[in-house]
Amino acid sequence: MHSASAIAANHAVDVLLASLKLPGTEDRLFSLWLPFGFLGLIAWTVWLGRRFLTSFYRPIVNDHWEEASVVAPCFREEPEILEAAVRTWLLAGAYQVVLVFPEDDNYALARAKHAFFMEPRVRHVTADTTDKRLLLEVGIRAASREIVVLSDSDTVWEEDLLRNLVMPFADPSVGGVGTRQRVLEAHASMWRRAADWQLDAKYLTYVPAMARKGGVSCLSGRTVAYRRPALLEVLPELVNETFRGRRCISGDDGRLTWLFLNRGYKTAYQQNAVAWTMMPDTARGFFMQRLRWSRNSYRCYLRAVFRGWLFHQPAITIVSVLQGLVSPLSLTIGFVFVGLAISRGDMLAMGVWAAWILTGRGIRAIDHLREQPRNIVLLPLMTVIILFVMTALKYYTFFTMNKQAWITRRQDRGVAEGQSIGSLNDGLNAALVGIDDPAPVAVAAGASGASDAEAPARLRRFARARRDA
Repeated sequence: MHSASAIAANHAVDVLLASLKLPGTEDRLFSLWLPFGFLGLIAWTVWLGRRFLTSFYRPIVNDHWEEASVVAPCFREEPEILEAAVRTWLLAGAYQVVLVFPEDDNYALARAKHAFFMEPRVRHVTADTTDKRLLLEVGIRAASREIVVLSDSDTVWEEDLLRNLVMPFADPSVGGVGTRQRVLEAHASMWRRAADWQLDAKYLTYVPAMARKGGVSCLSGRTVAYRRPALLEVLPELVNETFRGRRCISGDDGRLTWLFLNRGYKTAYQQNAVAWTMMPDTARGFFMQRLRWSRNSYRCYLRAVFRGWLFHQPAITIVSVLQGLVSPLSLTIGFVFVGLAISRGDMLAMGVWAAWILTGRGIRAIDHLREQPRNIVLLPLMTVIILFVMTALKYYTFFTMNKQAWITRRQDRGVAEGQSIGSLNDGLNAALVGIDDPAPVAVAAGASGASDAEAPARLRRFARARRDA
């Protein structure tokens, strides 16, 4: 009896689906067209509008200059990478570098003191905590300049980064300025190439559109500049942030961005201020990092929505944030329609859908592919990651957004997962370690097959000097 009822119910559903038609046509509603209909039209209209705005974006260029202090919390960082990063900050013109270490990280502190004992611009500070927000607070209070640049301890700068980064501060309404970020040794790992793809999608299309009106929704903490007086004002709200009764650990960059936006400051972006950063070279590290970022984004943006902060921002910022929040749902609706097509044996719909999502993903990555054309081979992988894996991950992070953990940097690990200096090729490794050596390094940055384009300017110059010698 139960089996007969189930068969009858399935037959009724089939009859209902078969009877649904698009108005004025003989096509069934759930056939080929609806998945690419209204929701697709909205998504592509938003993307084209964003791309249109981005085409008018230009970095701010003027003669404005201010001295800047750099603050970097240092937790479970490879000493060679930290030392190389600090040297690029000094080469870029930092007035002061404040390195903040947990008190129990004696080895890294000793290494840093030894590396910079002759450099009066570098100050070493310790704190009885491993909490990044508390380390930031200590560093910001120790900074002496009116402009404070917060930088990750594994991030290497181009030599003109600081000069370009401070230019927007000529406008007193600008409170924070972000940088364009690239992946060190991107071609050493499929997962680093995937990370570089995603960063370019963000920094070549999404962020420039929001920056035109001074409403960048998140100034990434890898390298970002703020006005110190305003930072001091919002520090208690950064350090003591809670979400649904639990103290927040990660997500400091999004929190700072919205504290500034809520106070009426503009948040700007300088595409010509380029920072190079380490990314995980393993699948686990790649997805754990995005798990943390997704949780941070949900907490940050949902707070901005429910407190009304978002709706005081430029329209493109509002649309971008809301689209990011609802994207898992809209993608799921498309998956449901495709699943129904497959269940009916509609292979034409399935084939067109597969071709369209590949083509659409390639179109959306056009800026990245223009700079890195050989990454076209990653298109199927990135389509699977962005549409399927990231959708599932976002559902998971939505329901676990209040789980507070750093994930990729842990007490029981020497360095962040998949981000040791050993994961770089030997040439770039040598260039990083010898970045302040007046003689060229012994191995060119491209010696292991890496493209010159994948190393910062300082390292490329070392490589060229060696090849020309």
